[in-house]
Amino acid sequence: MSMHILNRGLSFFGLALLLSVVVIAQPGSTANLIDEAISFAEAGAYDDALKMIEPHLENDAKNDARAWYVAGYAHKGRYKDSAFLHSSTSKTASAERSIAVIQLMKAYELDKNSAFPGVISELVEEALDYLSKTYMNDAVKGVHGFQMGMDGEVLKYFTEFVKIKNVLSPDENWVREEVELEKNLAKANRILLESIDLNNTSRTQKQAALFEKVVSHYLRAIELDGRDYTARYNLAINLYNRGVSELRSIDHTTSMFELMEIQDICVLLFQEALEPMLAAHNMERTRKETLKGLMTIYRALSQNEESEKYKSLLEEAIK
Repeated sequence: MSMHILNRGLSFFGLALLLSVVVIAQPGSTANLIDEAISFAEAGAYDDALKMIEPHLENDAKNDARAWYVAGYAHKGRYKDSAFLHSSTSKTASAERSIAVIQLMKAYELDKNSAFPGVISELVEEALDYLSKTYMNDAVKGVHGFQMGMDGEVLKYFTEFVKIKNVLSPDENWVREEVELEKNLAKANRILLESIDLNNTSRTQKQAALFEKVVSHYLRAIELDGRDYTARYNLAINLYNRGVSELRSIDHTTSMFELMEIQDICVLLFQEALEPMLAAHNMERTRKETLKGLMTIYRALSQNEESEKYKSLLEEAIK
């Protein structure tokens, strides 16, 4: 993306001339300061632009949309530089992006409420749209490079994306994207859970924490979209597989007390798996994977009659 404020054929210099028309009635000193800040920003001298304009944002330029826009644009430029040199999620880049969004939002609000709205709003929309996409990109990268405990960070990026989009496009709905993000975070935690070193002495605690995240993300996806089939099916599968994993932990060193405790845990997990699997089946009653899932879960619960019923339905579906 171009480093210029406009990428629709207008130069920053052209912008300066255009905006000067809007502020012709303002006191000359303030208007001149803003013009100078624009010149610095146009040259990529973001630090100089901010030194010029930011001290005035709390007093003589506090109601000037142009001033807030130039400051926000300069912080956006510093964010891009920092993201290029380091990463978009580095401490410095994150701080610059947050400030840029706040200042650009202020410019947007002031311009929308002004006597001649439009010019600055268009520029702000362009800048905010770019920044919103960086937040979404960071959320996606966070899922792909997921490490234990990153859930909140990834969700925060998405929340910031939605916050900006709700200002730019208040009629749009981002629930579908949030559902997919929750399901992807559940999958990311499951992959980590399956990769834990069996020789790691703290594996039990980590496994429990990761499994809790898997379940919570699927439950959140279901809460957001009560008709999401895959969230229910995958929740059921993960609950069932967790029970199987507990059973496989039994060996010749397992005491009778531990055995009874493990069996109780497994039964509870199989019972918890049953509800979302039934819900998924009721959504799409001919899906073979839910028929197989119900046959298997009922068998694990020693409810053989129910297991045979779904086994018959599965055989019919296969035919």
